[in-house]
Amino acid sequence: MSEAEGLEIALPNGRVRLGSREMTVEHGARSQTFRYADAESLRLSFRPRSLAFHAFRLDLRMTDGRTLRLHNIEATPGAIFKPYQRWDDGFSRLARELVRRIARDAPRARRAAGFSSLRWRAAALAGVGAVGFVALRAMQALSVGESAGALVAMGGAAAMAAFMAPFLTRNQPRPLDPDAIPPQVLP
Repeated sequence: MSEAEGLEIALPNGRVRLGSREMTVEHGARSQTFRYADAESLRLSFRPRSLAFHAFRLDLRMTDGRTLRLHNIEATPGAIFKPYQRWDDGFSRLARELVRRIARDAPRARRAAGFSSLRWRAAALAGVGAVGFVALRAMQALSVGESAGALVAMGGAAAMAAFMAPFLTRNQPRPLDPDAIPPQVLP
């Protein structure tokens, strides 16, 4: 299928149609159209959720103020054991095509991968500070002979570090070049 004919990507609760100059997103009963030339910014990032660590987000902002946020997972209402539906391949394909088309039609639009520098630094400071604080409390507990408390605190610090390391490395601020999309922000 040529770009002029379009490209259709299924969402768990809808679909996205990429035309030669605009994209239509149908999500449930709602439908919106976005012209690539009217894009102000596009960002891809790693956004883990409570039960789904391997989650990613696409943020599109238009010059008229409209926004679109899509995740590679969709909540499944009422589901207990499988609360999310994944569409990793479609999300990656959509992200790659959208970056390419916005770079072509809106060359001045900001394209970024990961967090902004300020947000990334704040997350790194908070994460390192929290891990350091819990590790310090573990050392204090150990110094007064509370080995069980120290062990629990060290386990907590290790768990926090295990979450923060991939979160920070995947969201490190990077440019979003259509020919070199960082794999850290795609499923």
